[in-house]
Amino acid sequence: MSKGASGAPAAPLRCRGRAGCSEDRPILAISSHDRVRRAALALICTAGAAACAPGPTELRIVLITLDTLRYDRFEGGGELGLPMPRTRALAERGRVFRHGYAATSTTQPTHASIFTGLHPWQHGVPRNGVVLASELETVVERMRARGFATAAVVSSFPVHQRFGFDQGFDRFEDSFTAGERLRWNQIEVPGERFYSQADSVTERALAQLDESSGEKQFFWFHYFDAHQPYGDAPGAEPVTLVGLKKALRADAAGAAARVAQAERAYDHDVRYLDASLGRLFDRLLADSASIETHIVIVSDHGESFGESGSLGHGERLTSEQIRVPLVVVSPRVAPGTSEIAVGSVDVAATLESLAGGEELPGAGIDLTSDPASWPADRRVVGMRRTFAEPYEDIRSDGSVERVDGLLFYLVRGGREYVGSASEVFANDGGPVEPSQREEAEALFEAFASELGASPGGELLDQQTQQALEALGYAR
Repeated sequence: MSKGASGAPAAPLRCRGRAGCSEDRPILAISSHDRVRRAALALICTAGAAACAPGPTELRIVLITLDTLRYDRFEGGGELGLPMPRTRALAERGRVFRHGYAATSTTQPTHASIFTGLHPWQHGVPRNGVVLASELETVVERMRARGFATAAVVSSFPVHQRFGFDQGFDRFEDSFTAGERLRWNQIEVPGERFYSQADSVTERALAQLDESSGEKQFFWFHYFDAHQPYGDAPGAEPVTLVGLKKALRADAAGAAARVAQAERAYDHDVRYLDASLGRLFDRLLADSASIETHIVIVSDHGESFGESGSLGHGERLTSEQIRVPLVVVSPRVAPGTSEIAVGSVDVAATLESLAGGEELPGAGIDLTSDPASWPADRRVVGMRRTFAEPYEDIRSDGSVERVDGLLFYLVRGGREYVGSASEVFANDGGPVEPSQREEAEALFEAFASELGASPGGELLDQQTQQALEALGYAR
């Protein structure tokens, strides 16, 4: 039985608007096995439902992860106004979670949480470069065991198959087309390319849809465009984070202008991403007339542009880095927004439910279920990526700050608390009540203890480490 973040069992799934299904009848009674579901619907039609037209016989679940996309860009922030009109238009067809939170502010650990339903201190991938343990069962493996054809197109090195993200996939495309001429960290890996841009990803995603077969299909499409280098989409001049930080270190006087330039380049890439996503959305919506289609869109983390002195992502747990878009477009949910805090671990539970599963270990809840059934005191938790050794980070004013140790976050009652077992502060700068401090410190201490016992092993070969450094990730 899946559980909510409070540890209480999640409420059983219920029918919501499906023909012939009463509100007090568990949906799993008809969706656990497609054969049983089809037989039940056939009986309904033959029992005298004159207007009962044949529905789709195929089931398609699509997960789209958008690397480095801040929530406010999805909502309509930035100098460009609304940089994601196509994505917003699709989101209006489903349930938008206005307080979605990433498991970490780094790519690989958050994706591991998305696919396992476990927190980083449980699945053992606390930073990029660590392999997702094969003994951990992913939701994709569960779907394939249930008869789903599974395919993925990913667009950057941190989610390459060498890190275990191909577990459960029949087809996994992780060849990259860009990055070979950029020296982001004064390091080049001969023959390696590190990422692909949106148009390439969409072309391959559409090809995967063309080649798909079978009554049950799952797809994962991963887009990297919002990640630095900013402005590498056609029509702009690339700005690298490493180059930006070096310029600030050398001359802090022009910091504001340089950071603003990087942010404009970021928005340019987000617009390019949105246009390319629009082509994919058009195809999915066209197919939905004949294929029952469910789409989950989520970002793995955000990005900072000088807020609280931070640049980029990974070193801190600012709101800009951990609050992310999360959308479910599905026949199971009515269009609307939710103000309840949700997180990366909820995605696996949602995918499992959409696939007809009945049980998933972990803390996640099914985001298509009725929010009224969720725990009233629900909390969302996560952590900062770990560092193999202390890291010297350049701040937006050109100063240098040492980054070391464990850092966690807790979202409770609309506020974000960040810290460790010995220190807690609120991201909004306000006071922390003693009861919240006590709760957060106890949780963070428990998370730290569990992290030390979690599985996972680091890939330490020179090529892997250099490739990650070229993307701006320090160990």
